[in-house]
Amino acid sequence: MNLPIRMENNPACTDCELHEEIKSVCVPTVIYPDSNQDSNNIVVFIGQNPGFQEDQKNEPFIGRSGDMVKRAYIGGCNIQDKAVIYLTNGVRCHTISNETPKPRHYRSCVPYTTRDLHYLVNQWYHQENKGRFIVVTLGAPATSSFYKDVLDQKKVSLTEAFNRNGKSFMWDVFKREIFVFSTYHPAAVMRNNNYINAVESHMQLVSDCLDGTMAEPSEPDIVPTRSPRR
Repeated sequence: MNLPIRMENNPACTDCELHEEIKSVCVPTVIYPDSNQDSNNIVVFIGQNPGFQEDQKNEPFIGRSGDMVKRAYIGGCNIQDKAVIYLTNGVRCHTISNETPKPRHYRSCVPYTTRDLHYLVNQWYHQENKGRFIVVTLGAPATSSFYKDVLDQKKVSLTEAFNRNGKSFMWDVFKREIFVFSTYHPAAVMRNNNYINAVESHMQLVSDCLDGTMAEPSEPDIVPTRSPRR
């Protein structure tokens, strides 16, 4: 596929106040160079927002959290061998003191997320022997924003999103089937190492989806209980 190495945004963006005290406004979406750029599959990882190092270098996923995503999330199931991987954030600017971005910050950046995905989906769709297009959201804020602001769904908690892992969506904007997965943000894993077990499980589902071996998620049938007959 003829895909871009970087997808620049708007360095002159003033849609929210975050641009006022940072170095890099609208950190771009970039291809992960260690991924298989000849693959028919595309996986887009959407994190929260750039950290200090990402802001200084105008590059996503290069701090401690980014290193964990590359090493454990992607490398743990060899996803880099199965797909072209892109790295981006739901909010494109660093927050001073690393505060969690507000919903309004995500809404301000939705046009950039939608634009990047729209371009990649169209490039992917026009290739021969189509594979699968997957979005992986990292952490509760990025996940809630993606479902609400991009998918136009009701607010979805991270736990609810876990139960939807592997569900496909046909967006009106894209007119293409895209699979969505969610998992813990790497910062949460660094605070609680037990979360890595869930991350490994979620990434294995992504790998299975790429291989075409993942069972299709479904809502369980709830059968009301009845008192036994006497």
